Amino acid sequence: MAHPRGNSGIFAFVAATSRILVVDDSRTQLEWLVQVLQKDGYEVSTAADGRDAIRKVRSESPDLVLLDMILPDMDGLEVLRFVKARPDDQFIPVIILSVKSDVDTKVAGLRIGADDFLAKPFAEAEILARCGAMLRIKHLQEKLRDAQKKLEEQSITDSLTGLKNRRFFDERLHEEFRRAQRYGDTLSLIMIDLDHFKDVNDRHGHPAGDQVLREAAALIRASIRDPDICSRYGGEEFAVILPKTHMSGALAVAERIWRELGAKEYLLPQAGGPAKSVRVTASIGIAFYPSKDISSGEMLLKFSDQALYQAKRGGRNSICLYQAQAYRYDAPDAPKPKA
Repeated sequence: MAHPRGNSGIFAFVAATSRILVVDDSRTQLEWLVQVLQKDGYEVSTAADGRDAIRKVRSESPDLVLLDMILPDMDGLEVLRFVKARPDDQFIPVIILSVKSDVDTKVAGLRIGADDFLAKPFAEAEILARCGAMLRIKHLQEKLRDAQKKLEEQSITDSLTGLKNRRFFDERLHEEFRRAQRYGDTLSLIMIDLDHFKDVNDRHGHPAGDQVLREAAALIRASIRDPDICSRYGGEEFAVILPKTHMSGALAVAERIWRELGAKEYLLPQAGGPAKSVRVTASIGIAFYPSKDISSGEMLLKFSDQALYQAKRGGRNSICLYQAQAYRYDAPDAPKPKA
């Protein structure tokens, strides 16, 4: 939000009080700058040498740094290098303050990454104008970064269920398989398909089907660990990547998901009547690495999909584990769907 600051007439884009770090070994200059900036509403901290400046950048993460080029313990350019070496999402603009106003000095600072250069002595109105300009740039960059992050997140998220989408799944499966190969780790993949899902859409309508998908997705997500990767693979099919998980662990996760899905009651609204309780069971296929014939993420996906197909072909509502020859797993008290 834009608003005037003090008597300067300068408009700065700030969401809250901006924090400015002033680095200068001149006590007189330091005190004057603090007075000017605080009068204009800024929160100000100070450092009289390079080491203290670096420590405060680390601990306080200021919104702007005013940096003298000549410091008692190191060149101001060394402090500038440190500030500009921080990650892009921690952009901190730097205005260099220097008694040297020659072109070479300006160019040296700007090449390292300084955002502005102000030769001493300078007037109160000028330093406030420069600070306002730099903080506007910082604010706009932060808005742009947030917008980019939002777009990136949307591009890898399934809009209906809130799970990661197929694109994200394909990328992460490739990455996790390469990591498992490199470090000799185990890796498992679970494929989940909701049984007779078309019947839900046909009998109760697509909005009801969407409700089932959302609630099933939330249940699956709640049944796995933070490091596990859950995505909507397509339609009524879900996929869960389990890093550092072998067959027994994957089977335990799959059985937990299977039982939870089988016991879940979906209250689906009915036109002109009370909501109807519906259950939807699931078929699950599992493959794991290291395992015979599995030498890539694509093969892991292929065999987990084959195991899922075997579970569906064998009557659905079951778990099938790929072990060169698919092995069908049924719990003795498997939940049965309601009509």
